[in-house]
Amino acid sequence: MPKVYIDEFVGISNRLEALPLAFAIQKQYGHEIILDWSELDSFSVEGTRQAKIKPWHKLGARRLRDCSLSEFRELSKENVICRSLDGPSEYLDQVYLEVAARVKAATFVVDGIVSAFEKHSHRPVIGVHVRQGDYQLVEDAVYSINTQYPAVPVWWYYEAMHKAREIQPNAIFFLAHNGSANTLARLFDEFDVFQLDLQSPYKYKGTDHASRVNPVADLFALACCPTLLATPFSGYSHWAANVLGKPTTAIVPVPGCTSAEPKFARLDLYGKRFKVWRIDASRNGGHVEMLDDGWSGVDLARTADLSWIKPSA
Repeated sequence: MPKVYIDEFVGISNRLEALPLAFAIQKQYGHEIILDWSELDSFSVEGTRQAKIKPWHKLGARRLRDCSLSEFRELSKENVICRSLDGPSEYLDQVYLEVAARVKAATFVVDGIVSAFEKHSHRPVIGVHVRQGDYQLVEDAVYSINTQYPAVPVWWYYEAMHKAREIQPNAIFFLAHNGSANTLARLFDEFDVFQLDLQSPYKYKGTDHASRVNPVADLFALACCPTLLATPFSGYSHWAANVLGKPTTAIVPVPGCTSAEPKFARLDLYGKRFKVWRIDASRNGGHVEMLDDGWSGVDLARTADLSWIKPSA
């Protein structure tokens, strides 16, 4: 049986984005999917097998980085090293959310999320994802996208949280981040914020990706939030808002906005693939709906939805 191998070539959210191509290959040609991922103690992917990918497994294998339709049609008998976050829409679109439904949090992750969120079950919850570390801040006073992976200035999250609290005073914020917590002191000091009590055991990606909290748990927790103050370009925000769990309204900054004049927009891209989030929306401004001063149409009264991560009775 030919195999599709996915190793730890990038962070967890981008590896998740490689899964739909792997499953499309499996559906079309019958390949077995092998995952060599450290985080599979925190979640599982139904229909795959965890194993160490040895150097000899890669001998003669087709390496996929940008899989075209013509290349996809040549894979029937080949072993594949899958490092592509994209592929032919004819095959990937139809399996995208089916693949997401195969991604299951481990019991201890579910228990940690439920324990944290049920303490605030009576309050509206707004997720906040702050991507630091490997994302670059072009300039602090302006949200600029003039780099490959632009970070969002902390002041924008502050202003977005302030606006959300102004509209919904009873709201509480679930905050997930990588990088140093010291840079976020203003958020912790000013707002009613909570986090998960699940320490990260993963050190293999280095300081750029480092986080105190288990990143798998944070991802599933963000996906329980009906509204997310998101990081554009980030696959982590994308999977939390648009892939795992139920549909989430993402609130994002508008390029060129400043601390003196912050601007907010919404994205509702549930079921769309990462390239729509990263390129069409974040880079080119497509699908973006500008928000007025009262954030009309955004329902901030919703509580967290934990139903999708709890095991069926």
